[in-house]
Amino acid sequence: MKDSKVFLILIIALTIMGSSINIVSPYKATITRIEGTVLKKINPHNIWIPVNKGDILDSGDSLKTRENSYAELRFSDGSIVKISPDTEVSIYKDYISLAIGYIKLYITKLFPNFEVRTPSAIAGVRGTEFSVEVLEDQTTIVTVYEGEVDLTAQGRTLRLRKGESGIVRPKSPPEINPASERRKEEKLEQYQHRQEGKSSGKDGDNRPKGR
Repeated sequence: MKDSKVFLILIIALTIMGSSINIVSPYKATITRIEGTVLKKINPHNIWIPVNKGDILDSGDSLKTRENSYAELRFSDGSIVKISPDTEVSIYKDYISLAIGYIKLYITKLFPNFEVRTPSAIAGVRGTEFSVEVLEDQTTIVTVYEGEVDLTAQGRTLRLRKGESGIVRPKSPPEINPASERRKEEKLEQYQHRQEGKSSGKDGDNRPKGR
């Protein structure tokens, strides 16, 4: 009889522990902010329904924002994902799948081996602030604001650091985003013009003219 009671207590304890572990799993995401029309699809059902603030997305669930809509997710470890209009994402155990649209992520170091997967690339991070965009032709653009991101496609990996942006076109390896390099050059030119203006004492006359 005593053995039966001990066994029953052990089963209850393990059940409680298992529930606690699930609650703090990093891939569980709470919807902390919504604007406009935001829909969710709960795995394995193929039906999109409106979301509410405070709803929880578990592994395999999806979220979709309409035009002029916005959503924000917070994971159990403190990581945050900001979802722009016309975007569709799915949440999995250790990665997010971005089908189309734009997201900005703030991933803590407590979320190990985290990835964002798109139709054309994989962005692997740890403790990083970065954005991922998927265009209609499935081109992927990744921009890093803090930390580092490994951008992988077609068997090649490009490491992006703070201030860098990479691009992956369909069925192509990753490369530095030419648009981001042009922006860097423009900022450098603007800075040089300002410095020249300060040295000549004619700030107003030395501002770069619009093109």
